[in-house]
Amino acid sequence: MRFFNRFSWFQWFLLGVFVLIFTGTVGLAFGYLSGVKNRENNRAIAAALDISSQFELGMNDFEAGNYPLAQQRFEYVIQQDPNFPGAVDMLTETLLRLAETADITIEIEEMPTQTPSPTPDTRLADELYAVAQEQFRNQDWENLIQTITSLRDIDPLYQVGNLDRMLFLGLRFSGIDKILNEGNLEGGVYDLALVEKFAPLDSQARIYQEWARLYQIGVSFWGVFPDQAVYYFSQLVSTAPYLHDLSGIYVKDRYRLALLQYGDKLSQSGEWCSAIEQYDLAYDLLAEEGLQPTITFAEEQCRSGEIAPTSEPDLEITQTPILTLTPTLGATLEVTPEITPTPGVEITPTPTPTQGEAPTPEPSPTQSDPLPTQTPEPTP
Repeated sequence: MRFFNRFSWFQWFLLGVFVLIFTGTVGLAFGYLSGVKNRENNRAIAAALDISSQFELGMNDFEAGNYPLAQQRFEYVIQQDPNFPGAVDMLTETLLRLAETADITIEIEEMPTQTPSPTPDTRLADELYAVAQEQFRNQDWENLIQTITSLRDIDPLYQVGNLDRMLFLGLRFSGIDKILNEGNLEGGVYDLALVEKFAPLDSQARIYQEWARLYQIGVSFWGVFPDQAVYYFSQLVSTAPYLHDLSGIYVKDRYRLALLQYGDKLSQSGEWCSAIEQYDLAYDLLAEEGLQPTITFAEEQCRSGEIAPTSEPDLEITQTPILTLTPTLGATLEVTPEITPTPGVEITPTPTPTQGEAPTPEPSPTQSDPLPTQTPEPTP
């Protein structure tokens, strides 16, 4: 009670204001966070409703025979949500209907004028055309392309318009199947390039074509320039993590291995802190226990600031004593060690007799190799 009685009315007023401000600030903070979360939820709900609405409108356009508009709607749905149920199937069906009505032609070189000849026997061409129609209905794209090619070898002018439409869709779907399912990226890109000779690619096929090209470019830098491989595979890992080539290696695995290669390269050059970033990204993709010691060691080197030593030749420095003579009685010696690049003259003082030698009445310097320009003065 005494503690509370010490507060004046003004202090109580300030305390109350502080409590009100603190409570209001906390309330505003929670309100803001709640509002942000609600806006995100509303945005996600609105996006889902928009995608569903576009899909329904696309179905209505398809049933009404408005196939170009239906194609645009289905492509929009797939771009927003590639896994939306039925969107890919409806886009495929729409393209098939478009092919039946579109006027798709390719340029055929003008044939040289020939003399009239008897009407050729078209029974074999008719049989192949019937086979091609059956393969088209069964969506057997690879065999359809071969059948049309064989038919054109027999008669290049046989059912040109219909065969062009079937060949257009056969190449389009064959190229996508090679890229997404078979891992034959080169063959898929080639088929889609042939499609562009008939008509422009739709946006979805163009996306798959770009995926294949990015993968091929990333592989071209593999093992030599890991930083470039990281750059290209990083563009695919979020959109096409399971895209692969004939080796069967997925994008996500290529990206992780490229990160490890790049981290090792940075470590070898002493850039430990930058190497940690690559190792951490690789660890996030796959938490391998064997990678953790490497990360720990790189962190220690980064903290210590050590740089990997470089091999340089060792230099040997020899110290040769230089004799300095002073013109005083008794001929004292001062030996000063100095560093000289070339071997010099060694003069050692003998102030006392050594064992096994006769004593001398007075210490004098002994010169093992006298200098040619200096002669010691006699002791007076």
